[in-house]
Amino acid sequence: MRAVHDSVTQQERRLNELLLWAISTGASSWMIDLQPYEQCRVVGVVERLIIDPVVGSIEVTATDGSDRIVARWSIRRPTPQLAIVPGGGIQLEGVPVAGEAGLVLIDPTFQIVPFSEVG
Repeated sequence: MRAVHDSVTQQERRLNELLLWAISTGASSWMIDLQPYEQCRVVGVVERLIIDPVVGSIEVTATDGSDRIVARWSIRRPTPQLAIVPGGGIQLEGVPVAGEAGLVLIDPTFQIVPFSEVG
């Protein structure tokens, strides 16, 4: 029973540290508080990167611990988005729109930010 309690406490601590890291790194709000069509700046950890040469897009899913957001860019040369890696930190700035699975940032500006696993 103690191990379950410890893992919940550790998971909660990791979530709180991730949320505090996002705000301290420059996020204007947490992802859970985003509204469609309102300018935002979010900071999170990259969970997934998909390059689709058929559609011609790069898609990144990031989380700040409160929710997830998708950022999508058209593939153009040069392609600086290829420097984004899963598990790394990213700051995204743009206007989210409602997508099929949640909010999507189309062609947001981005900056890779230092992130080290918390908790």
